[in-house]
Amino acid sequence: MKKYEKNKMVSIAKEDPHHGMKAFSSQEEAERYNMIETLNKTDMEKFQLFCRMMRIGKMLSSAKIIK
Repeated sequence: MKKYEKNKMVSIAKEDPHHGMKAFSSQEEAERYNMIETLNKTDMEKFQLFCRMMRIGKMLSSAKIIK
């Protein structure tokens, strides 16, 4: 995000509160955390993730496996 002040461009960084690695004591706790994070995403974030997964799927489906 950029903010303009008196003909000067000032960069404003948005910090992600969930940045970094999260450790879980159980698989159930990790799944619950991921489910809550997914529910809190906006429709646009969900759509962008869907499009990314579609691009990755298309790329992998045309890959040639060499043994």
